[in-house]
Amino acid sequence: MDNIQRFVNYLLDPEAVNTDHKSPLWSLGVEYSPVPDHPPPKSESFTPPLIQQHNTAASAKSKLSSYLTNASNALRKSSPSIDQADSDGKTTPEVPEMVIATWPSVFVDNIGSKLYMTYRTDFPLIPRTSNGPSSISVGSLLRGQITDRAGFTSDVGWGCMIRSGQTLLANTLISLHGMQPGSSKERRIISWFADDPRAPFSVQNIVYHGWVACGKHPGEWFGPSAAARCMQITCSNFKESQLRVYIGGDAGDVYEDSLMRVSGGPADFKPTLVLLGIRLGIEKITPVYHEALKFCLRVPQAVGIAGGRPSSSHYFFGYQNSNFFYFDPHYPRKALPYRADYESYTEDEIASVHTRRVRSIKVEDMDPSMLIGFLIRDMGDWNDWISRVENFRGRKFIHVSKSEPVFGQGNRINSDGYVDLGPNRRRKSVLVEPAGNESEDFEHIALGEDDDDNGVQELESEDEDGQKQKSQEDEDDLDFDKCAT
Repeated sequence: MDNIQRFVNYLLDPEAVNTDHKSPLWSLGVEYSPVPDHPPPKSESFTPPLIQQHNTAASAKSKLSSYLTNASNALRKSSPSIDQADSDGKTTPEVPEMVIATWPSVFVDNIGSKLYMTYRTDFPLIPRTSNGPSSISVGSLLRGQITDRAGFTSDVGWGCMIRSGQTLLANTLISLHGMQPGSSKERRIISWFADDPRAPFSVQNIVYHGWVACGKHPGEWFGPSAAARCMQITCSNFKESQLRVYIGGDAGDVYEDSLMRVSGGPADFKPTLVLLGIRLGIEKITPVYHEALKFCLRVPQAVGIAGGRPSSSHYFFGYQNSNFFYFDPHYPRKALPYRADYESYTEDEIASVHTRRVRSIKVEDMDPSMLIGFLIRDMGDWNDWISRVENFRGRKFIHVSKSEPVFGQGNRINSDGYVDLGPNRRRKSVLVEPAGNESEDFEHIALGEDDDDNGVQELESEDEDGQKQKSQEDEDDLDFDKCAT
C-alpha cells in the first residue's frame, strides 16, 4: 500500500527536472553549477536517484522512470539546445541526453544534508481549549485518522507553519554548530525537535507558547509572527541551543540598538537568529522585490524562509533563476519519538527528517507572507551582513537603522502584516480583514502615497488589553504543565 501511495504522489507531484544548465543553483549562500554529472556507461534504462532512495516496488520504478524520462525528453524538445551558444557568445557544456533531467549530485547531497520537518501523527496528546478548534474534522475522518475529542495527536491540516518554522530553526542550529549528516551532534539536534513535550522545540512546546504568548488555540494555523515569537521563547528557555533570537520590526526594519541588546553587544556578541516577518504584496509578491528575495537566500548568513505558499507554508532554502527550491511539510509521517540517548535513534527515524527530493515553485506563484531568517554569528558577521544589505542594488525591503524610533517601540510583532507593498511608503497604519482563514486576524499594511484607502478603517491606536485579558482567562483551560519547558 505504501508503494502505491508513493507512486501516486510522484504522479501528482513529480520531482522538479533540471533543464536550465546556465543559471547557477543557490542553497543558503552556497553556489552550485547547474550542469548535471556525466553518467557512467549508458544502461538500458534510466532510473532517477530519487526512486532508489525511496525503494519503491520494481514495477512502480519502471513506470515512474518512463514517466520522468518522457517528460524530460518533451521538455528538452521544447527548450533551446543546451549546447548551443549563449547570446553573449559563451557556450554551455554538452550534457548527455540521459541525464538531462537530473541534478548535480553535490547539489542533491546538499539538500539531503538539511533537516526537514513534516506533519506527524500519533504523537502525545496536545489538549484542546474549551473554545478552540475541534480535534475532529471531516479531513481527519476521510484520512482514517483516529481522533481524540480531548485534543490533537496529529498536526495534519494546521501545523504547516509550525513545521516550516521548525525546519528553519533546525537548519540554523545545524549551521551554527557545524554538524555533519549522521553525526552524533546531528542526532542530538534531532532529539530537540522530537514530537514529545520533553523536547525543547517539539510541536507540543511550540503550541503551548503559541497559546500563552500569542493567543493561538491548539489546532489553529500559525502565521509568521506567532512562529517567530515561539522560536524566540523556546530558544531563550533552552540555553543549550546557544542561540538568541531577534525579531525585526514592521516592513523589514532592523534596529541595531535592539539587536545589540538581544545579542549581548559588541564586546560579548552571541550568535543571533534575525527573523523578519514581512508581506511583499497583497496576493502575489510584488515583482520589484523578486531580486531582493533571492538576495535573502544568497548571502552567507541565509538560513531560509518559512511561508511563501498560498494557503500553506513551505521552507525555502534556495533558487535558480525564477524558481525557488523548498521543502514541503504536508506529507505526514509517524511521530518522531524523544530519546534521551540520542545515539539510539534508528536509521529510519533519522531518515524521516531528511529528503533528497527536489521541489521548486515559480516566484510568481509564491505567497507574499513569509518569515525570513539570517544567522549572525559575531560582530564581523553583523558588519558583513549590513554591508551586503546596504550595497544591494535593487528595490530593498530590509532597512537597517541605528536605533528604534520611540513611536515604534510599543508596536512590536503582534500580527502577520509586515508589508511594504510598493516603492512609495508612508507610515500610515490601516486595518484590513484577510481574504481567507489562512492569515492571522488582521494585517497591517503600509500604503503608498497614491494608494486608495477607501473601504478600510484607519487605525489610530491599538488596544491589546482585550486580547491579553482573554488569554489570561482561558489559560486555565489548557493543561499544559508538561509542555512549559
